Amino acid sequence: MFMILAVVSSVPVPDQPTTDPNLVNELPNPYDFGFEFGDGQGMVQYRRESSDINGEVKGSYGYTDANGIYRNVEYTAGVDGYRAFIKSNEPGLSNQNAADVTFMVEPPPPEVLLQHISPVPEAEVIVPEAEVIIPEI
Repeated sequence: MFMILAVVSSVPVPDQPTTDPNLVNELPNPYDFGFEFGDGQGMVQYRRESSDINGEVKGSYGYTDANGIYRNVEYTAGVDGYRAFIKSNEPGLSNQNAADVTFMVEPPPPEVLLQHISPVPEAEVIVPEAEVIIPEI
């Protein structure tokens, strides 16, 4: 029969700067960035994000298309996890919240609702007649 005995002891170690180059002890580095662009025909996309010295992140991103369909997302990320608030008028969305995401859905623009969108008709496949050759066994 084998028996293993382990003795563990711990004592508080005072904070000391390390000289080990493999260890990294960094504080969060605050940042702020953003961009916005469009095609001049109604499409616009954007993103903005910033963080603080505690590592808390706040941001938003979104788009609007030439038909007026949009999605705007505002979010935070930190010790409480990721949380988002989504405001949109995209067809097919509903106000069903999931996890830490809240949806605020508005009706799509009337022009979009009036568009008749039908499935693409299946293309007719024409197979030319071919000579069938049966190999002799």
